[in-house]
Amino acid sequence: MKFFLFIISLFYFNNLMAMDKPYHHIYKGDKLVGFRNLPADVPTWGKKKWPWSKWSKLKKEINTYVPDEYLLSKKEILENIERVNNIPSIQWLGHNGWLIRNLEGKNILFDPVLSSTIGPMSLFGSKRFTPVPLELNELPKIDILIISHHHFDHRDYQTLSGIENKKDIEIFVPLRSKRFYKSLGYKKINELDWDESKKIDNLNISAKVSYHWSKTSLFNRNDTLWSSYLLEWDDNKIWLGGDSGFIKEIFDDVGEKIGGISFAILGIAAYDFKALGFDRTFMHTNPREALEMGKSLKAKKVIGSHFLTFVLSLEKVLDPPRLFKENAEKVGYQKEDAIIFKIGETKKLEDLIN
Repeated sequence: MKFFLFIISLFYFNNLMAMDKPYHHIYKGDKLVGFRNLPADVPTWGKKKWPWSKWSKLKKEINTYVPDEYLLSKKEILENIERVNNIPSIQWLGHNGWLIRNLEGKNILFDPVLSSTIGPMSLFGSKRFTPVPLELNELPKIDILIISHHHFDHRDYQTLSGIENKKDIEIFVPLRSKRFYKSLGYKKINELDWDESKKIDNLNISAKVSYHWSKTSLFNRNDTLWSSYLLEWDDNKIWLGGDSGFIKEIFDDVGEKIGGISFAILGIAAYDFKALGFDRTFMHTNPREALEMGKSLKAKKVIGSHFLTFVLSLEKVLDPPRLFKENAEKVGYQKEDAIIFKIGETKKLEDLIN
C-alpha cells in the first residue's frame, strides 16, 4: 500500500513540475534544450523540402533598385543626427537595426546589422542592396544592446564583435546564448525569458512573446529563444518587434495586458514565397498583418521595419512600404500613423510618442 501511494505521489509531483515549466520551453529530463512557439491554429509547411535551386534562381531576378525617396546620403544622415543632438531620438539603420539615442541618458542599439553580407561570420550569404547608413566607428558609445533572436540578419557577427566598450554594455540576448556573447567579450549579459525584465535606472526592458524560430547552423534549430521587447519609462511604452508572425489570439492577449504602447516597430517584408510552393508564412508579417498586429498590441503608431536591405523573399522590394501605407486606413490607422523611415533617417522620440 505504501509503495502504491509513493507511485501516485511521484506521478503527481512530476506532473506538477511539468505544469510549472513554460509551454515554449523544451526539456530533456530537467535540462532546457530548446524552444517552441505558443500553440496556435496555423497550418505548417509540412515536409515539403525547400527548393534551393529555384530559390537561388528567383532571388537573382528580384529588381533591387531603390529610389532616392527611401534613402539619405551620408551627408544628410550626419546632418540629420546633428539636428537632434542631445535630444531623445531614433534612427533606422536599415533592415531591423534601430539606434535610440539619449533615452533616459542611454544609447540603445537593437538588432544591428552593419555588414555588407549576412551569413556565417558575416563572410558569405545574402548581399546588402542598399548602403550601410553608419559604419561601426560612427556609432555613439552604446550603453544597451538588444538582440531579438539568432538569425544572421539580426545577430550579425561582424557588427557584434566590432562594437567598442563591450565590457561596459548591458546586452539583452535570447535564452541559451550567453556563451556566444561571452566569447565576443561582453560581460554584462542578460538572458531574459518572455515576460522577464530588468530595470536600468528609470528604463525597464522586458522580453515579450514572438511567433518565430531561430537557427544559425545546420544543427541548432530552435536552440535559442526568439523575443520581442518592451521598453518602458515614466508613462511611455514602445515595442521593438524582432521577427514574428501575426497570431491574433496571442497578440490580442499581449495588448490587453500591456496597452498604451506609443509605437510598435514591426516587420513588413519577407513574406512572399508563393512561387516556391508556399502560400504564406506565419513567421513574418506582411504589411497589412503588421498593422493588424499593431492594433492587437494597442499601439498608437506602427513603424515599418525589416525591408529594403536584403532579399529574403520574392515580393518586389518596394511593395512593403507601398502596401503598408495603402492598408493603414483599412485597418484603422491614419496614414501618418503608419510610419516609414528613410534608411539612415533620425526622428525625435517626442514626435513619435505624442
